[in-house]
Amino acid sequence: MIIYGTKATHRKTDFIADACPACGTGNVMQMNVFQRYAHVYWIPFFPIGKTGVSQCTNCQQVLKFDQMTPSLKMSYYNIKKHTAIPVWTFSGVFIIALIAVGVTISSRQTAKKVSNMITSLKKDDILQVKLKDNAYTLIKVNRVVGDSIYCVTNKYQTNLESGIDDLKSKEFETEEDGMSIADLKAMDKKEQILDIERN
Repeated sequence: MIIYGTKATHRKTDFIADACPACGTGNVMQMNVFQRYAHVYWIPFFPIGKTGVSQCTNCQQVLKFDQMTPSLKMSYYNIKKHTAIPVWTFSGVFIIALIAVGVTISSRQTAKKVSNMITSLKKDDILQVKLKDNAYTLIKVNRVVGDSIYCVTNKYQTNLESGIDDLKSKEFETEEDGMSIADLKAMDKKEQILDIERN
């Protein structure tokens, strides 16, 4: 269940010279500006505009924007124009950007590790392989003879990349398949080798 919604935070209060529409007293009106923002799990994601209310400090009458007189609305617009959007209302966007940068860096490091390990594979190394869209499995190195790699494939596949780890406890085929380092490099170039693990 995703908890999302909107909230408002107080940004500014200014006294204005307008007379109160209810009691007629002058120089007692204050204008309050609020910043509205969207949130997911209470984390602010992005601002969605400002709103305001006026309040008479004499009779305490509170007016929402649509209840204000044209003069009060003009005062609200003037104050709103000089009220900055708080940077923290973009927190969710910043968090997502940081996660995206982290994932990108991690992916590049993994890709570099895979490219380096292909030429120095050892017995019991496990390759995480993408067979096609929505099909992933594991290949285990049985032995290396010169430029030839003899492997066994896991008997099972998963349709999610995140499910690859679950295959480690599953059985591998007993019949070996041979491939060359050139074959593995070609697979790596097509981004079919997601990772290589060495115990």
